[in-house]
Amino acid sequence: MPTPKLSPEATIWTDARHAPLAGELMNLMGSAIKPIGIGGPPVAEVNQLAKELDCPPHDDLRKLLVDRPAAYLLMTSLEGVTPDDLFSVCDQGTTVLTLEPIASNLQGLSASLKLNSGSTGRILTAPVFAQSPGFLSAADPYELLGDRRAIRFSSDGRPEHGSLFARLFDTWMTVLNFALLPESIDASLVGPLTEPTDDLRLLAGTLLAHARMPSAVAALLEVSDTSAQTGRELRVQGDGASLRITESAYTLHGPGGDLLDQAQDSGPAGFADMLAAQWRRLLDQPYPAGSALHAQTQADAMACCLASLLSIRTGQPESPGKLLEINR
Repeated sequence: MPTPKLSPEATIWTDARHAPLAGELMNLMGSAIKPIGIGGPPVAEVNQLAKELDCPPHDDLRKLLVDRPAAYLLMTSLEGVTPDDLFSVCDQGTTVLTLEPIASNLQGLSASLKLNSGSTGRILTAPVFAQSPGFLSAADPYELLGDRRAIRFSSDGRPEHGSLFARLFDTWMTVLNFALLPESIDASLVGPLTEPTDDLRLLAGTLLAHARMPSAVAALLEVSDTSAQTGRELRVQGDGASLRITESAYTLHGPGGDLLDQAQDSGPAGFADMLAAQWRRLLDQPYPAGSALHAQTQADAMACCLASLLSIRTGQPESPGKLLEINR
């Protein structure tokens, strides 16, 4: 009789705002993951989650990682966490799933990419649009699209469903799947901030941007962390076809409007579902340990985020390429 396969163990680091999301995600994962430790600030919401999952609560991440080492560390909050904390746990072979990018500048990104390439563990941001059921159902549409002309991407979310920076980074990672690094980005921000910020992590509200790419390609972006609903949608117009992808669906139409291909995932598409879909896929098809996943694309995406932030501050189009050059 075969030995039953044991579920991978996971520890969770969260805070009051994100504890309900962490609990919902663990319910969706079911027996696929075994939670063994809960950590975060010593607040009622975190303690309640620990009680629900029958795990001891911790308010010190380093002690949690020593006392409860696990295959996965779910980070729904970066409160009280330093990059060195996560680098250390990756060296132990743990895979870190985080809602927020660990780095918020090019220097920090370079350090995290080196970690991912030289460690048995790795740090992965979730939910990534390119790992959504809708995107993965697209049967390699790049050739049918032909020369790209226009790209539109919207990423709307509730405040507890990831920061504006996290959504902006994922947006640029998505756009750069279909176009080269923009020559210029002209961005605006509307929302609660009364003064411009120079920190990507402090962005809040709705960001709108127009990007000019080489080869007569343009992109329009709308990214928000203050929406009533959470969801993402990509549209790409090419000379040969038009592509539309949502969290769970994909359609490809020819120039005359004829349907070339489509796919639909009938499952729910709430934010916790998006996280669970990526985690399950990771369990089934682990990324190669020690590989720097899309390193150049990540650097380009970070430069685009920084150029967007700079454009908001200056009121002028800014070049991500120049920022990359400065930081080489």
